[in-house]
Amino acid sequence: MKKLFAIILLPLLLLAGSQALTVNAQGTNLLKNPGFEQPYNGDGAASDWVRWHRESSADKFDDCTKGYRKQPRWGNATDTVHSGSTSQFIGNNWDTWGAGVWQTVDVTPGARYRFTFYGRGFGSMESDGASDRFLDINMRAGIDPNGSGLWSDADVVWSAAASPHDTWQQFAVEVTATGDKVTVFTTADYAVEGKNQCFKFLNAFFDSAELIELGPPPTNTPPPP
Repeated sequence: MKKLFAIILLPLLLLAGSQALTVNAQGTNLLKNPGFEQPYNGDGAASDWVRWHRESSADKFDDCTKGYRKQPRWGNATDTVHSGSTSQFIGNNWDTWGAGVWQTVDVTPGARYRFTFYGRGFGSMESDGASDRFLDINMRAGIDPNGSGLWSDADVVWSAAASPHDTWQQFAVEVTATGDKVTVFTTADYAVEGKNQCFKFLNAFFDSAELIELGPPPTNTPPPP
């Protein structure tokens, strides 16, 4: 009886192992340097990531309520970290901005993917104390299903915006890949038309990013004869 039980159990174990491998394969993080760790590029972006930003015309710079955007600063933060030893910092003093970092990844056309990261903001007139909740940080996650690498591409799918003051919040978005690459974006945007957000400190932090395949492309099942 024991031999018979062992014979039955062995295929079950093999099947369970096969299923576990499938789940692990689909759950693999496809991003390079997802934790925004050292080294950092000379322009302040974490290695394997590329910085991007929006910039307004100069005629808006005379009035903060016009919601203008100027180029911010990128760098690594070691005192505000979600995981690992560093996070991606983007910030500015007094001038509002809209920016982030992006990465393009090889994927399977037609498969479903989810991009997540943790974000945190700090906006204030003082360097210490609490972040001022008056400010809108407008942090989002984005994916371009065709992998263009352009934040302005109309195909980019963005998550809902949120303002995570002094706390880490996860942002997530899903798409079905239309080609063999997708581009993921992090973003924050302190520029709000009709609202004066020109505070001394306008900072954002990104960490613990992940891009995983949720499922393979659908198979075409032939109709019955």
